[in-house]
Amino acid sequence: MAHFIKPFRGVPKGEIYPVQFLAGDPCPPELEAGALSVGAITLSPAPASILLGSDLQPAQFYFEDGVEVLLGDVIALAHGASGLSAEDWNALSAATRESAIAEVVQRLSAEADEKKAAANAAAVAAAAVADETPTDAKAALIVKLEASNIPFDKRWGVEKLAVALAEGKKD
Repeated sequence: MAHFIKPFRGVPKGEIYPVQFLAGDPCPPELEAGALSVGAITLSPAPASILLGSDLQPAQFYFEDGVEVLLGDVIALAHGASGLSAEDWNALSAATRESAIAEVVQRLSAEADEKKAAANAAAVAAAAVADETPTDAKAALIVKLEASNIPFDKRWGVEKLAVALAEGKKD
């Protein structure tokens, strides 16, 4: 529910006479449009507490795959991890804040490296499966199946190819 930011006079639902509202009073839903039109309420949220940051860190951090993180976002993460109120965070020494921010940057960098390593491992595994060359036994079975005009799929393993060859010769 919105709250008045300046005095407002309006008729709430169920009333027949205007009521004087003061700044800070809750605004009844039926009066929000009128109060908004004269600037007695605002739809924007109250400004969040400002967190002190860093004089040493860059404004942006660049990680793998073009990921950019703003210093303000890193500060918010460090503040959240600290469990402190905004006032207590701001009361910390500059060195303590810098240390907490640096820890978050290191964690984000490590997470980005892990994601890249996992993506590379998945790509290598997929390439290894795609580049799998047939073994001599598999190649021999494929030649026999093709010569016998028995339908098969080249992606099948040796066991399945052998079964197809055995069943195809029965027919």
